[in-house]
Amino acid sequence: MKKIDQTPRGRILFRPRDLFVVLAVLVIAGLFVWAGQARRGGGDRVARVYYEDRLIREIELIEGLAEDHSFSENPRILIRQYEDGTVAFVESDCPDRVCVRTGRIGRPGEFAACVPNRFLIVIAGVDKTEGDDHVDLIA
Repeated sequence: MKKIDQTPRGRILFRPRDLFVVLAVLVIAGLFVWAGQARRGGGDRVARVYYEDRLIREIELIEGLAEDHSFSENPRILIRQYEDGTVAFVESDCPDRVCVRTGRIGRPGEFAACVPNRFLIVIAGVDKTEGDDHVDLIA
């Protein structure tokens, strides 16, 4: 028996309209990524420092301001605020020092923790709406 070739001859892998669709999808995906990064990175931010589930300090992350923060709850913990609007643990007496090696954080949603000393830093965006008349849809 003779084997019959089932593939049509002269078929093109990509047609010009296929290439247009692929490029359009890539552009739309790029716009979504860019918009998400711009929304997360900008705006007013605050670093909330917790000790044993209690908020003990809020540090406004202001560009151009650098200072160190120590705490009466544990004076061996030192948190540094950098000029680029980030914060980090720079000193700790915990044995493994994972908190110090975490490095700088500064985008909303990022956090760093010193578990043995029960310290937590959470970066949050600040909503500066006028007045307190905004509606909480969750509650």
